[in-house]
Amino acid sequence: MTKSQMKQAIDEAISNGPMMNENFVQKILNDKKRPKKTIPFLQPALVVVMMLVIGTLLYFSPSQTKQSAVEIKEYSLTDTQAKLVEGFYTAIAMKDEKALAKVATMSNEEVINRYKAFDLTKQIEVIKTIDDEKELMLYIKLRGATYSYLEKLVLDKESEKFIISDAYEFLFYEEDIELPKSIALTYQDAPIATPMKTTPWKLDKAEQQTINGNTLYQIETKEGMQRIFESFSGERFDLGIASEGISYFNSGESNQFFIIDTLTKQMTYIYLNQQGTYQMITGELDWQSITQYQTEFHDAPFIVTGGTQPKIMTIQNDKLIYANIFANAEFVQPLEFYSSESYGDSLLVKYTEDLRQTSQYFELKSMNLYEDYRLRDMLIAKPEHFKDMSLTNRYKDQLIYIFNEGTIYYRGKTSTGELIEKTYTNIQIETMDNQYFITGDDGFSWTLTRTAPRILQDEKGIEYTIPIAFEDIPQN
Repeated sequence: MTKSQMKQAIDEAISNGPMMNENFVQKILNDKKRPKKTIPFLQPALVVVMMLVIGTLLYFSPSQTKQSAVEIKEYSLTDTQAKLVEGFYTAIAMKDEKALAKVATMSNEEVINRYKAFDLTKQIEVIKTIDDEKELMLYIKLRGATYSYLEKLVLDKESEKFIISDAYEFLFYEEDIELPKSIALTYQDAPIATPMKTTPWKLDKAEQQTINGNTLYQIETKEGMQRIFESFSGERFDLGIASEGISYFNSGESNQFFIIDTLTKQMTYIYLNQQGTYQMITGELDWQSITQYQTEFHDAPFIVTGGTQPKIMTIQNDKLIYANIFANAEFVQPLEFYSSESYGDSLLVKYTEDLRQTSQYFELKSMNLYEDYRLRDMLIAKPEHFKDMSLTNRYKDQLIYIFNEGTIYYRGKTSTGELIEKTYTNIQIETMDNQYFITGDDGFSWTLTRTAPRILQDEKGIEYTIPIAFEDIPQN
């Protein structure tokens, strides 16, 4: 129960039977029959006590203008942040510009009127938070008369105020999320790298790595590790700061260079074309290594980066080109809700709310198209798939289900570390398309859906992995 709920419950409970009435107040204020005390130094103390009593009774008495409380559903905010969110929407619900000014950078009637279409008496949910060094981004679910909408609030950590601007919009919120069946790719040339005119750092004191006549300088600064790439011709390029950690140098061919940050796994790809011009692009690796894979439809190998801004990179006509994979993806929610991991020529796209996980595998079918595995026959479900098979919760690897001869053995741990073991017997499995309908004794029922070669999802959206794709299990 939130503090608003507690306050509302107290108010409602007291309103059913007031603790004081007008006669009681008058008796306290106007009772002259009782003889006055003649000890002067006690009178101020009595006045203070009476004021406290009256103030307490007035606080707990039903108000003639009952304030509307706002109920916030949150799970990832600090107490201070939760109070700020609650104060923001309460001020709007009460149309209180002065209260709004305490928690927002803009406070006027126009801001308050933006929320006329929403019922702020219904529960307001914090769907997702993205924490930055200086700001906290919150996606808030607001309810309208028929549909729900997402509001993006940005909280400035230093001032503890929400940053409100004239450019404002509410996004339609679709709760039944579905990832697209395909993702189109559009390529563009990687940016041209501009050489540095001057170098404000003393490179003779920097850490150096040399390969193929090129040098990577790394200088420790207050902001982090400054990186400079010096080509064999003497040109220097500012690679910026990825983290406080050291980066390492890798070379593909003689004109391709990769600088990888050991902490963030950020990769900088530098390409020297035949015209003598350097091109440069960055991306986030899933592992601290470069994996290039070849296809039948393109001569040069591809490199795929992951994270929230995945890219696919390759060489075409002696130019480094790349595509932002999510740029043309028909996603329902904001791009901040999605991320990816690369596995060779496959891409795992993940939709992530803070309380929900959904994901699908995509395969590069042509240079310009990623296609969902669900469009292929390889995700067909068969009862024999669970013969001597184990399932592991994808995000809590200590939760394991083991199938063996009509029995499921479950082993897991509670949040306090307590070991839990269960056994489900007389297991029967029926299938249809890519779904498994699993039943057992004592009303046990479980539906799993294949969403990728090694990923299954249950009715609650919880994802599980198997050690090996069913189709890759040796037949013998």
